[in-house]
Amino acid sequence: MTLSLAGLDMPVLVPAGMPARSLRVLATGRGSVAGSPVSWWEDVSVGPGRGAPLDTAPPWSVRTIARRGCRPGPHGGWTADGSLRGIAEAAVTSMLLKLIPDGLPAVDALRCTEQAGATGRAVAARLDDVHSWSRATMDVDGHAFVLWLHQRPEGFAAVADLGACPVVLHGRRPPTSWRFTLLPPDAALAALAA
Repeated sequence: MTLSLAGLDMPVLVPAGMPARSLRVLATGRGSVAGSPVSWWEDVSVGPGRGAPLDTAPPWSVRTIARRGCRPGPHGGWTADGSLRGIAEAAVTSMLLKLIPDGLPAVDALRCTEQAGATGRAVAARLDDVHSWSRATMDVDGHAFVLWLHQRPEGFAAVADLGACPVVLHGRRPPTSWRFTLLPPDAALAALAA
């Protein structure tokens, strides 16, 4: 099964120098304001292993999150972009959620899910602590960005704010390089849907 990128209107971060044919789209997300029929792209996650079954976890993934600003909705609702701490929480929580084995009894799955969320919140609260989150440099199209990197026995989680979009990386082991390129929507659609 291939996830569709039809109508993609946001950039997508991919590893520099890695052929797009070796990447697969792992997840996509759309969002809206409650009660509104209008939706928009929220995020796209990619990782290595095109052709591998979707239930096979890649060693790492990179999730590009659209920066949409504050958007009005019906009945006084609105959207707002997440904070760097919120994105860090999502990075750690997502990494831990992927480790929950399939087939657990519902009560155990719920306990593991709650524990992953609590750990994500606790680790994200320490984003300024260099012992919890080391700082590295991420190269995106020749421009240096700060990369916050959290490593633990289960794997790694990392976050960066590229201005145009925040990004989340996580998995069992980091990519071999922190060099990336930010593909505009049309180039991402052509490269990843091929």
